[in-house]
Amino acid sequence: MVSLALGHLLRSEGHAREASAGMMFGGILNVILDPILIFGFRLDVAGAAIATACSNAASVVFFAGAYLRLRGHTAVSFWPQYFTFRYVGPIFSVGLASALATALGNASNMVMVHLASGYGDIPVAAYGIVKRIDQFPLNVSMGLCQGFMPLVGYNYAARNYDRMRSVSYFSWKTALIFSACCVACFAVFAPQLLHLFIPEAETSALGASFLRIACLAVPLTAVNFLISYTLQAMGKGVQSAILTACRQGLLNIPLLILMDVTIGLYGMIWTQLVVEVIMLPVSLGMYRSTFRHLPPAEQASV
Repeated sequence: MVSLALGHLLRSEGHAREASAGMMFGGILNVILDPILIFGFRLDVAGAAIATACSNAASVVFFAGAYLRLRGHTAVSFWPQYFTFRYVGPIFSVGLASALATALGNASNMVMVHLASGYGDIPVAAYGIVKRIDQFPLNVSMGLCQGFMPLVGYNYAARNYDRMRSVSYFSWKTALIFSACCVACFAVFAPQLLHLFIPEAETSALGASFLRIACLAVPLTAVNFLISYTLQAMGKGVQSAILTACRQGLLNIPLLILMDVTIGLYGMIWTQLVVEVIMLPVSLGMYRSTFRHLPPAEQASV
């Protein structure tokens, strides 16, 4: 948590290079330590946990050193005298959307795994692998979110709405194109990708079928994510939270149960695509409505 917070604070002040280096440092160290501790020291699962803890601790140390080097060029200070609750309200009101996205996303996965377990262990294993694979393009979209949010926030505060829209549209198009390329790759190489994770034939074949369905939702998910985070960067935490709650809670979980009852196992795999198709016009409508209701004084570009 401290590592993520320090990294995002660095990025928000324009120090993107240091923020990226710190996150890469922790991730690469984790990759290196995993095989050493799991196989070299024969610690098994405990080795993976220790590797994660050590890499996160090292990332915090890296960020602390970065802030010390940037003294005078950053507003962040570690001195206790500067700790204040003055901005708790605004921070929580805007951050609520991200908290909801994480909490409801985990809840949806729990429901999906619980329902899939009724069909045996193989569907659960196949679904778990598919979620790891289709998270790759979604994580790239999340990186775009983290990158463009400060730019959207700067330009929104400066009332330079033309530039703000340009930044948003560029990010949406980039995410859409990248996600579409990933969908094509997953559709063609699904069996090979699943076989890399698990060589067991039945699980691999079922997972390949799941992946070809699940990946269809990725481009729409990326765009819905980016619209929600655009609103969040503008300080419209309520609108962003509404979109997130509708996607992950009000629609996703009930539809998972309904699709399981009416269609079965494959119905649950189609659920995410159905949710994203329903939510895309809602997200676009919320975005346009937000711009239409800006006070007249705010709509003059500078």
